[in-house]
Amino acid sequence: RRRAPPRPDMLLASLSLAAWQPPLAPARPRCSPVVGMSAGGGGGEAATPDELIGGAPLLVFAAEACPYCLELRRELASAGLEPEVHMLDASGREALRQRTGQRTVPYVFVGERFVGGCDDGPEPWMGAMPLLRSGALQQLLDSGSLPADAAALQATARTPVPRRNVALAAGSALAAASLYAYQRLDPLDPVTLLRKLEAESPPLPQALASGRGTLVEFYAPWCAECREMAPMMYRLEKEYAGRVNFVLVDGADPKNEQLVSLFSVDGVPHFGFISAERKLLQTLIGNVPRQAMEASLRRLL
Repeated sequence: RRRAPPRPDMLLASLSLAAWQPPLAPARPRCSPVVGMSAGGGGGEAATPDELIGGAPLLVFAAEACPYCLELRRELASAGLEPEVHMLDASGREALRQRTGQRTVPYVFVGERFVGGCDDGPEPWMGAMPLLRSGALQQLLDSGSLPADAAALQATARTPVPRRNVALAAGSALAAASLYAYQRLDPLDPVTLLRKLEAESPPLPQALASGRGTLVEFYAPWCAECREMAPMMYRLEKEYAGRVNFVLVDGADPKNEQLVSLFSVDGVPHFGFISAERKLLQTLIGNVPRQAMEASLRRLL
């Protein structure tokens, strides 16, 4: 999932980042008034998330430049569901962060019940799309309650049901061998890999002062795509050591809130590619294929 690159004149002018203001997201059609602004754009009273939650059977709070929000809305539409969608401003997003413990859009509510974001959430069972695919979201809409095994249904929805044939047997053997080899080469689990990369990262001001390009990755421990990409990012960090700085930032940690805001992080994983001249060249969001990731890294050399 790609975002349009920022203006080429956008410069990280100081090591403290105080002078850097990230570019505004490109304008997109709005589905409803921005939360925190009046519908007519005049001086009406602001609508807050608390006032909206519970007012519709299925409610989605989104951001205009968020690809996960667009993907979720397409999935819901394909299932014949029509959520009420509201775009968030900064105050609305902060209110939902405090209410739910989740830092990224979208925020999905069934009635007054928070069910997470697009693929996951602060609790293991959360994630609107897995719940939708498993049938648990429809049950929640119909009866107001989740099935007792919602987490198991989610896992089923995330993993395609295998076909019992010869190809499956061959694939299973290959997968087992690959898993064994991976565990021998990379014995750390994905979250530990992410934490290790973060602990070994140079501070961002130091990275920007090094005269090398810098990749800044925002992740969250509960993010499925962050965990999936962790082994690849770990290997790339080793391959590009000494040529590109890798800086990992836990976007779910409140201490990093200023960086999350400066980089306009709407979803994780979020990758910012900064040149040796401190220009933000490109932003990528989501599960980026290795070929695309390496192409962006080569721009920093």
